[in-house]
Amino acid sequence: MPPPPPPATKTEAQAPATIIVTLPADARLIVDGNATTSTSTRRVLVTPALAQGEYVYSLRAEIVRNGQTVAETQNVTVRPGQTSEVPFSFATESVASR
Repeated sequence: MPPPPPPATKTEAQAPATIIVTLPADARLIVDGNATTSTSTRRVLVTPALAQGEYVYSLRAEIVRNGQTVAETQNVTVRPGQTSEVPFSFATESVASR
């Protein structure tokens, strides 16, 4: 059996992070100012390979309700090799019934 590989140094240990976003299917998702093209209720984003440390991504979800654009913004901190979940709820309690 061959010997195990040497441990990775800090400069070698790079891995992507995964961000799982839940939101209405008709919501528009913008990540760090760049719109995505997905249209499902569960969107999986994979970052480029990241060096060790913490990285912050800004996620903005927009949806049109009753002719008005409603937006929510959340910042998510990610680490290489880890998965983060970001839910957008767009509370419906503010919609008045007549």
